[in-house]
Amino acid sequence: MPSIINIQSAFPHSIRQSFRLQHTIAQSAELHGFGFWTSEDVTLQFRPGRINSGIVFFRSDIDAHPSVPALVEYREEKPRQTSLVNGAARVDMVEHLLAAVKALQIDNLEIWTDQPEMPGFDGSSRCFFDILKEACVVKQPAFKPVRVVTESFRVGSGTQYITASPHPHGLNSYRYSLVPQENYPLEAQDYRFNLTPSNFTWELADSRTFVAKFEAERLIAAGLCKRVTAKDVLVLGEAGPIDNDYRYADECARHKILDMVGDFSLEDCDIVGSFESYRGGHSLNAECLREIVRHSMLLSDEYISQHNEIFCCDDKQHLKVA
Repeated sequence: MPSIINIQSAFPHSIRQSFRLQHTIAQSAELHGFGFWTSEDVTLQFRPGRINSGIVFFRSDIDAHPSVPALVEYREEKPRQTSLVNGAARVDMVEHLLAAVKALQIDNLEIWTDQPEMPGFDGSSRCFFDILKEACVVKQPAFKPVRVVTESFRVGSGTQYITASPHPHGLNSYRYSLVPQENYPLEAQDYRFNLTPSNFTWELADSRTFVAKFEAERLIAAGLCKRVTAKDVLVLGEAGPIDNDYRYADECARHKILDMVGDFSLEDCDIVGSFESYRGGHSLNAECLREIVRHSMLLSDEYISQHNEIFCCDDKQHLKVA
């Protein structure tokens, strides 16, 4: 528990306003699709989670239904995706789903899957976001822990890095600078984003994954992505997307931030801080997330609840939790 005597003076209102109750969904929901990499059909079932249980994946296709929590310590390095492993339980391509879960402020959720790979849909978070929103996000009588970045730090190298710093207004903000390598069919892009449910649905949820034509050809030659077409995701040729169109002029940079939101959700708390990525990817996101612990302060749900009478919450439900 943080050693703070007076949270009122230690944290300004801009940070205290980020304190909130935990959430789950009111009813179960089901989603069907196929995995981009394996081309296997997959069914997901979302079920409400108990207070403080977090986001947990269950493998319904394996005896005893082994599970893996959505936490960075269970992350396994895999190219071009975020994967989680815990014994027999493995789940792949979880970042787009987790971005939607985080954006909706869903904190406790069971995700049952009959395949290791999550469905890809159009390479965005929209399908996940919409089905979970329809399941009705509801409050639970416990506070969500908050990790506040207290000092600046940097991870990465001179060509790929993420810088993190305290946020002056108590927000969780992101910036992505996309600078393609030479001969990559894409111009440089830059995008800034403050994470809120409404900002996510309007600015990020529809941004799709992208791949250059020569990369797509290599994947297909390797026997991967057999069911994916250029109409499903952004396949970039010299003249732009093939058989498709951009939804935003800076859609690729937006999608990179969507990936950051999903990867940063592997810390089971809300984060207050500013993160700027220069050509970063999933591995660098995970490295930054592990480094945050050394440059931040964690306010637990118990700590916030014990001190809630001295910070001004607009939501009266907060005051009932003591």
